[in-house]
Amino acid sequence: MLTLQHIPANKKYLLAISGGIDSMVMLDLFVKNKIACAVAHCNFNLRAAESDGDEQLVRRICAENNITCHVQSMETEKYVAEHKVSIQVAARTMRYAFFERLCQEHHFDFIATAHHANDNIETVLFHFCRGTGIQGLTGIQAINHNIIRPLLDVHKKDIQAYAKSHAIAFRDDSSNQKKDYTRNKLRLNIIPQLEEIFPSFEQNMLANIERLQEANMLYAQAIEKHRQKLIELRGKDFYIPILKLKAVKPMHTILYELLKPFGFSFEQSQQVVLLMDSQTGAYVENENHRVYKNRNVLIITSRQTTLSNRVLIESPNTKLSFADGEMTLQLINPSGIQLLTELHIANINADLLEFPLVLRPWKTGDYLYPFGMLKKKKVSRVLIDMKISQPQKEKTWVLESNQKIVWIVGLKMDNRYRVTDKTKSILQCVLGK
Repeated sequence: MLTLQHIPANKKYLLAISGGIDSMVMLDLFVKNKIACAVAHCNFNLRAAESDGDEQLVRRICAENNITCHVQSMETEKYVAEHKVSIQVAARTMRYAFFERLCQEHHFDFIATAHHANDNIETVLFHFCRGTGIQGLTGIQAINHNIIRPLLDVHKKDIQAYAKSHAIAFRDDSSNQKKDYTRNKLRLNIIPQLEEIFPSFEQNMLANIERLQEANMLYAQAIEKHRQKLIELRGKDFYIPILKLKAVKPMHTILYELLKPFGFSFEQSQQVVLLMDSQTGAYVENENHRVYKNRNVLIITSRQTTLSNRVLIESPNTKLSFADGEMTLQLINPSGIQLLTELHIANINADLLEFPLVLRPWKTGDYLYPFGMLKKKKVSRVLIDMKISQPQKEKTWVLESNQKIVWIVGLKMDNRYRVTDKTKSILQCVLGK
């Protein structure tokens, strides 16, 4: 019996439905279980009449079941040309932007996608072959913030059997058979050969994923202990004592994990290993940061200046200093709390945050969804509209989570992170006077 997993009760779901067998089975299960939901369908206009046929099917099934169906026609090829990214990256970016907008407009609690157990195996194998750390071998998460995968524990063959026995209408995506995509090659060529060599390949991979997920929890805990012992925030920069670093084991892996939040690759971290025995002033850099050797310490700072203009906030309940002020962060329970709404205070929905947070000066191209608005707006325009003077603009900072701006510090909150009656935890940020 096929069932939905990882589904919190009394929540409102937005179902990502492509028209393929996986998502159409997921839709049927939501309907049969009478779970409150609506559908979002993206027509990427990449397969001409085939794309339109997918849209028509989804619209028809939704109409037959009295389900609201949100459809977005995408200019995918135009996006690819303008942003110089692959079709896959463009489709994913546009798709999730559409889903997030619907969540904001209609207050959905979760976006449900139809990833299943075989997708999980394919993802882990892809990461392993391309090269990854232990995190990349833990597979797809069943729940990741507001993304939920209720079929993640279900095998593809069980989805196919359900579709056949319940006469589920679906459409095959011809692009899934194209062998010029790496993932398709894995699914169509490599995995079948592995299953022929190892008949229990599928079961073994899923068991490995489960063990690696548990191992990664222990790994993350150990790395965090080393982070607390080895990295010290001094003003705006991060200091690592070289002698202490050399004493830890395994030093190469620990150093990589310490540098990873600053955007350094494993190969670059190995350059930093050599840096420890270099002369003072030598450095290794990436696009945004430099690691300097300064006598007996490594200093992680910004490339733009010898003093860092980027503060990493690893956890809540802290007080920090930055170039243009001080900020206190505190995690609070919303129950019975009367929230102040002054400009120097931000009450942020902590349920949606992903640490570490980043505090940095705003830059050209930054945007957010201003509080009370559903459309995005450039930070530069917000500052103009608020009549912020040029000297003030130069001292304006933003707080971001997972590369999304949460707060123009002291000025404007992002609507996506507003506190609602469903918020379980609030991060209160108070800007010092």
